[in-house]
Amino acid sequence: MKTQTMSVREFMAGDYKKEKKQKRYGSIARRVGASITVPMILAKPAFAATTVEAVPATAKEWMGEQTLSALAHVLDPVVDILVALSFPVASVIIVGACFLFMMGNSEKAWGTITNASLGYVLIQVSPLILNVLKQVGNAV
Repeated sequence: MKTQTMSVREFMAGDYKKEKKQKRYGSIARRVGASITVPMILAKPAFAATTVEAVPATAKEWMGEQTLSALAHVLDPVVDILVALSFPVASVIIVGACFLFMMGNSEKAWGTITNASLGYVLIQVSPLILNVLKQVGNAV
């Protein structure tokens, strides 16, 4: 197998593929190409525009407002499930911490209650945080 060296520009342009195809289909391609291009050269353009203006397209315009809206709300069901499950899970963890109190391990119990409470509050506030991030992204 022969190793071929080329620049990135040559690779991206795809010229290396054309050489192989031209060797394989050279004469047929020339005949077909000539039969197509001669009428095209002699024909008058039907709907030719006089001026062509390039319209700059930002990512927002290219993707469309509906697509961006759909992407912004992809994680909404996951966030809703986490918000719904946070109270039962935090309750079970706090009850477990109360058993740690009864067994005499109060430091671990207070740490567990603190972590469960903080986790519950952060999960309940997460939709607000996500909305703020979305608004910041829209502003940029």
